[in-house]
Amino acid sequence: MYKEFPASLDKLYEMLEFIVSEAQSTGFGDGHISKIELAAEEALVNIISHGYPSTEGTVEIHCFSLPNNGMKIVLKDKGIPYNPLLGVDTFDPKKVSVDRNLGGYGIYFITKLMDEVDYKREEEANILTLIKYVTTDESASTPAS
Repeated sequence: MYKEFPASLDKLYEMLEFIVSEAQSTGFGDGHISKIELAAEEALVNIISHGYPSTEGTVEIHCFSLPNNGMKIVLKDKGIPYNPLLGVDTFDPKKVSVDRNLGGYGIYFITKLMDEVDYKREEEANILTLIKYVTTDESASTPAS
């Protein structure tokens, strides 16, 4: 499924509704849906705030069901080129303090919530891919009481 949105914080709720709806149809339970929603929210806020700081633009959201019980979310924008994954391997959350800038924490958070995260720059577009798999202990069905 694909949808394009104005890159505006006013549209963030609609973007997240679209992603959550797709996650529900893929078979994720509430726990995984919350993780997907949090990761997507952080990524989208970064795209809107940093990709288009002084101009208007759009964000394309592509959602795919994976054959191995998962979901791929592709976020595509033509904002300022920036690889958010640079430095994520060396980010140490233990060194973050109240006095220090929290830069880098968001993408670190995304990589912990999702199973796979990838970035590429292609045809003048930033493409961030988020993948989450359904695990055997987490499914859309709720046990009967």
